[in-house]
Amino acid sequence: MASIKDLTSLLFTISLSVASFCACSSSDSSNTNDSDDGYPLTEADTVTSPEVANLHNPLPSIPTPQHLSGNFGELRNNHFHSGLDFKTNGRTGYRVAAADSGFVSRIVVSPWGFGRAVYVEHPRTGLTTVYGHLESFSPDIDKKVRDEQYRRQQFSIDMTFAPGEIPVARGATIGRSGNTGSSGGPHLHMDVRHTATGDPVDPMPYFKTSFADKTAPEMRKLTLYAVDGEGYVDNATKNETAPYRFKAWGKVYPGIKAYDRMDGTRNIYGVKHMRLTVDGRQIYSRDIDRVAFGSTRAVHTLIHFPSLKCGGEWIMTTRVPESGPLPDMIEAEGNGILDIDAERDYACVFTLEDEMGNVSKIPFTITGVRSGIPEKRTAGHKVRHNRDFIFHGNGIEVTIPAATLYDDMQFTHTASSNGSYLSAIHKIGDYTVPLAGPIAISVEIADDSTDDKSKYCLVRLNDKGNGSRAIAARYINGRMVAEVKDFGRYAVTTDQTPPTVTRVKKTAKDVISFILKDNLSGIASYRGEIDGKFALFELDGKTARASFTIDRSRFKPTGKPHKVTMTATDACGNTTTVEDTVTF
Repeated sequence: MASIKDLTSLLFTISLSVASFCACSSSDSSNTNDSDDGYPLTEADTVTSPEVANLHNPLPSIPTPQHLSGNFGELRNNHFHSGLDFKTNGRTGYRVAAADSGFVSRIVVSPWGFGRAVYVEHPRTGLTTVYGHLESFSPDIDKKVRDEQYRRQQFSIDMTFAPGEIPVARGATIGRSGNTGSSGGPHLHMDVRHTATGDPVDPMPYFKTSFADKTAPEMRKLTLYAVDGEGYVDNATKNETAPYRFKAWGKVYPGIKAYDRMDGTRNIYGVKHMRLTVDGRQIYSRDIDRVAFGSTRAVHTLIHFPSLKCGGEWIMTTRVPESGPLPDMIEAEGNGILDIDAERDYACVFTLEDEMGNVSKIPFTITGVRSGIPEKRTAGHKVRHNRDFIFHGNGIEVTIPAATLYDDMQFTHTASSNGSYLSAIHKIGDYTVPLAGPIAISVEIADDSTDDKSKYCLVRLNDKGNGSRAIAARYINGRMVAEVKDFGRYAVTTDQTPPTVTRVKKTAKDVISFILKDNLSGIASYRGEIDGKFALFELDGKTARASFTIDRSRFKPTGKPHKVTMTATDACGNTTTVEDTVTF
């Protein structure tokens, strides 16, 4: 049997060959080399630094002041928000303009993430700008992408380009705003990145004149947490209204639920700058000016993670974990933990500030009250955050590589029987503890009687209540082996049910659509054909709708019925094919 340690490098990703449905050709007749503003720049222009670059507004047809639906560095599940989300009045189709001269370096089309996205590199400033969730590309970009999609016979695509292949002038049209990918509504997502490192930086300093904002961040909730085994907080203290007071003893750290606001909109945003002073001395400061994709999961260390997992609340805290994963973002005395060791009042102030300089100050008091401190929880196996840990037993093997934990922890495991699964239900670790990266698990299949091993499916059971979701895994010698990024409950079942494929009868003219759904393991691939020839169907991951707009340059009109075929395959190899006809 293969050792779990030998398998820790395996990462099995189910690649969904799906995409969001949108207009396939742009109504914009501009070439990407044509500036709509009459001041194109060339590579001969004076080189400047990223910090003093002057960037063109990406949505010039929307009058200022413009509005955002999301700001840079917002705390989101598993990541920091890497750019600005420009609101587009609930509509798609606004012209998207290049922020500066340069060249298209990358184009991505995906069912999730940014959907349709264009990356423009600007050698003059050392910046790269990214434009996501586009409805369509400009005609010259669209032709390159579409030709490559047909060559590869797939919709999802990731293309890179050399300087000079697709030059772009400042202000030139590169596409139209949309709602593709993982977008929750029509908007333009824009990143500004340092080309040398790939790190996103806050775009707001480049676009301050496009927005009106005199509204300061606002506090929603104030709380205080005790360090396990080292502090005590009187939870009977109520803090719905000022003055805010707590009673505590020992080592504690405060938390605050707060959001930024902007003029003219009801949206809420992340807080960019946060400070804590105690008795006039700064204990903690946090500034989200720049993030690195390699440490983006550390967003969970800025909050009280159990409150998120158990109650859905994003409560920012001052506590810095032992691993210190965000040193460029945070400065803290004593890891942001307060030692309440005297029976007196500690005068504390949270200061919240946005990029426009609007400031809120929230004073509160911690009164030291000598109290007994509950003992530290010690059940389970001690795991050091900077050392490898391997657990064997009860039908499972777990490997936690060094630097996967942010703090030391007590690892626990339980196994319970359930007739609905082919393995025990394994509860590994504490789901309220965040992970910096994947851990490797190998789950023994107690009833390994299924002939077709590809039908086995590893699932993670919901933390609360019923339900489960499939996890990418591989069968090896009677076990399901995978890398997972969360503690929780895991078990093995089978998926022998093929996807459902349903023709949509009512569609726009010249559009053919199908709904593709799967009961468990998920759609892994699909293929649409017209008269046996690949057709570029696009699947909107949000609606499970695969659509093809008849392309008469590739499919000859005959005025007679054409055979339409759609085949969908799930991650366990179950396949469904549906045939129909369309006349054009």
